[in-house]
Amino acid sequence: MFADDKSGAFDTNVVTIKTIDNVEAGNLSGKLSEDGKTLTVTTEKAVSKRYNVVIDGIKAKDGSAFAKYDEVVTFAADTTAPAIVSTVKDSASTFTVTFSEPIKEIGTVTFKYADGTPVTDGHVTKEFTAPSNKVTFTLTSNIAAGKTVIATLIGTQDTASNLLTPNPATVTMVKGALDGVAPTVSAIAQTGATTFTVKFSEQLAANPTISIDGTDVDATKVVKDTTDPTLYTVTASAALDGAKTIAVKGFNDLSGEAGKDVSKVVVFTKDAVAPKVASSNVVVDATDSKQYLELTFDKDVKVADTATVAGKGSYVKDHITYAIATADTAVKQDATNKKVVRVNLDTFLGDTTDVEGAAYNLDLTFTGVTSGADVVVEPAKSTFTRGKDGVPASDAVVKVNSVVQGTDNNKVAVTFDQAVDGASATNAANYKIDGAVVESVTLLPVDATAKTQVAVLNLKAGSNEFTGKRNINITGVTALGSTKAMEPFHTNETPLNENVAPVVASAKFTGTTEITLTFSEAVVSGTELDFEVLVEGKSQAEVEKVDAVVDTTDTNTAKVTIKAVDPDKIAKGISLKALDTIDVKDAVGNTLSVPANIVVTQ
Repeated sequence: MFADDKSGAFDTNVVTIKTIDNVEAGNLSGKLSEDGKTLTVTTEKAVSKRYNVVIDGIKAKDGSAFAKYDEVVTFAADTTAPAIVSTVKDSASTFTVTFSEPIKEIGTVTFKYADGTPVTDGHVTKEFTAPSNKVTFTLTSNIAAGKTVIATLIGTQDTASNLLTPNPATVTMVKGALDGVAPTVSAIAQTGATTFTVKFSEQLAANPTISIDGTDVDATKVVKDTTDPTLYTVTASAALDGAKTIAVKGFNDLSGEAGKDVSKVVVFTKDAVAPKVASSNVVVDATDSKQYLELTFDKDVKVADTATVAGKGSYVKDHITYAIATADTAVKQDATNKKVVRVNLDTFLGDTTDVEGAAYNLDLTFTGVTSGADVVVEPAKSTFTRGKDGVPASDAVVKVNSVVQGTDNNKVAVTFDQAVDGASATNAANYKIDGAVVESVTLLPVDATAKTQVAVLNLKAGSNEFTGKRNINITGVTALGSTKAMEPFHTNETPLNENVAPVVASAKFTGTTEITLTFSEAVVSGTELDFEVLVEGKSQAEVEKVDAVVDTTDTNTAKVTIKAVDPDKIAKGISLKALDTIDVKDAVGNTLSVPANIVVTQ
């Protein structure tokens, strides 16, 4: 419907409004309501009299087409003058004026003090984007608290060119007192290959100016967070790597208190890990009813205009296996999810190897698809069954069969009753577990026999601090090829183990051949070797691997028997390096966490 698939300008001939009485409507734009049932069309020029309105080529979510609308419609001319309906003091320094209808031209706005003295240019700023029914005025720090400023609006017009009544109109604003506390920069944190956030101690009156190594970031790339008004996301023009000087300047709080400019060195880490395909699914496009192979990566990707994907492998039809090698085919990024790319299967599979009902097993290679840090994505494998184009998307609704503890305490397995859409099923935001943090989701292949599919929720290490039942909520997941989201699912019957791994609190010599380890909690040990004994941080000439034996009475400690050490080795330093076979665990099976070598003290 829309040129950008979201809103604004329409695709060619979707909506046309042609004048019959020589009153042109001008360019058209539109916006769809949240429920997708109401389309609001905005004309460039005021409309009046008769028009031939044609709406064609619009489809429902299930792919079915609406009947063409072609009628002559008479629009009454708008002759009602706009008026000011309210003036709201948002803060000590900002005021929002609301009009009775959208305004296309704010006109001339002048400012003076109560005694008639003109306000110096720039001491009051306005924020207005036409068409809008609101304008916001900000009294800058140049204006003292308690001062009255009168704004006079002349020539303000609505979208039908009706002048504001009365014209001119005035608005009175009184500057509030400063709150006595200047805003400060609380934190600067990297959030992506090209992005970082700047956190302030309180809300600001306007966006701050941010510079990287002396170059100001484009103002449009400094965006206030929609949920935290003290947080701003900054997007750099290139991948962030190494030490950068970040300067934050020109910011005031809502009362007008000016913050002190900040300049600090921030070390950014370039994400050198290549994106991987986490899942692949066949989806039906709601617009053209064609099947697309949808590939979801484990992180956001950049897709060049010339990006392609090629496949090589085989397909099976009627128990016969055929070879296939596809040509490079254009791949496009999803309009809303930067992790998702799609390729049209009709084009991708070619004329002779596009077989309805065939099961494909392909190795995929990409060109022009990279991470935000310009790291080329890894080759991927995809298995799928080709359906038929032209079949509208289904309205199947997926259900949850079960939620159980996964293969370890950092995983929870959710079994759906049918194949699911990869993008929605791997969205961690669709899963809520009280007392734990879902960090990511891994989608397993569809069970060929049961036709079910399992999503493995990967919990953030150490985020689940207790063992027992808890509330689990799942929403927003759709069945494969369906347009309908699942009914919200809730259970409080699934017990989960805590996932806080034990750690070594201390390691001390209790003999020349014995080290005693003290743990953060009670543990148990197995029969496997747990540590390598290092001298001066290095392996010994004869590698020494040892087992930790947990005390039968004091289960917070364990003894490690080593070869006798002499004063020279002790002086150089003895440490323990965890082995892959370590089997020291707490009561619920969390393996001992050893992020760094354990230094043994006397």
